[in-house]
Amino acid sequence: MSDRLEREVWALERCAGCGLCVATCSKGMLHWTEDEHPLREVREKALGLSRIPLDSCSFCQRFCEKTCPRLQEWAPLEVRRLVTARAVGVINSGEPGDVIKNLLMAAMASRLIDGVLLADMNPWTLRPEARVVTGVGELADTLGVQYIWTPVLSALNEAVFKQGMQNLAIVGTPCAAQAIRALFAADNERLQPYRSAIRFTISPFCMGVFVPALVGIYLAEELGIGSGEVKQLVALPSQDKIMAVLWDGTRRDIPTAAVQKYTRRGCASCDDYLGESADVAVGTVGAVPGYSTVIVRSTAGVVALQHALNFGLLEAGPAVDQAALDKARAEKERRERAQAFEGLLILTLDALQDPARRVEARREFERLYGSPPRAEMEIVKEVGCGICSGC
Repeated sequence: MSDRLEREVWALERCAGCGLCVATCSKGMLHWTEDEHPLREVREKALGLSRIPLDSCSFCQRFCEKTCPRLQEWAPLEVRRLVTARAVGVINSGEPGDVIKNLLMAAMASRLIDGVLLADMNPWTLRPEARVVTGVGELADTLGVQYIWTPVLSALNEAVFKQGMQNLAIVGTPCAAQAIRALFAADNERLQPYRSAIRFTISPFCMGVFVPALVGIYLAEELGIGSGEVKQLVALPSQDKIMAVLWDGTRRDIPTAAVQKYTRRGCASCDDYLGESADVAVGTVGAVPGYSTVIVRSTAGVVALQHALNFGLLEAGPAVDQAALDKARAEKERRERAQAFEGLLILTLDALQDPARRVEARREFERLYGSPPRAEMEIVKEVGCGICSGC
């Protein structure tokens, strides 16, 4: 495993939770528990009565580092098409999850794809799980985007190697789309089976995902609802709430603001609200009520959208409110600056161990804070630095 991944991502709670490092680990050393990031398995070898820990990552090609979305900077992909749309037919809804579902149904019916890797929820345990869907009927039964964290890309090996998917669509958070983008950017041939199998990615607009404790703790302690009483959870981002549908037919609304404390810590390191690395991004920002905004950034995405419109599974709506999208991008710029200061902290820590990086750290400091005025520097030269001995 990459020490850089552990030092710059896990230790700083920046993990996206996408799961791609687990899928691509060539030694099978990484696995998920209830932690915010994967854990590395400790393997030992018995020598007599002694057990010697093995360093299985020493001669590794570090696919975990090459595919981690947090170790690269991402510029937005060029927008190819921008529309508002709603799901029509059996499903009549403008919610992003339903728009995504109908778009995928059209892609599957037209044989653009042979499977979908997505995050779903186990109806018995209400625990999120990654799932590979291979049929239209099966896709219709999924709950869709729920904004509850699932390391969806952990199941990529099942889709590619066990089920042999050759035209796979992936539905995940914007950071999952960034991870797939990193996968395609990596030049190692051993990653080619993944690249050959993936056709396009879809991401919902995302302000952060909730940890599974939302189900077990909030519902029980705040609403007095046991997990066995809940049939499903439905995310309604346009209404800023999550709806709990109970087995007795009643519904309970959960305001999004009330569950913000259950947001994954790694989401604080993300500045991609609009799925800028995904082939298709869907959300309510910029759309009138009853519709979702659909942003397409690749040829594959354009083809998938057009099939959904031609099949009558999506209906185009009024023009997108560009000002609303611009406002979301302004928030992205604010978050990017905050992350730049976080990067300076990492660089400064590295410089303490590696003197060669001190010049780089100083330049980054001057870029963010600005260089001291020239007149001020002249005063320092004339009178000295006083009690300062930093140099």
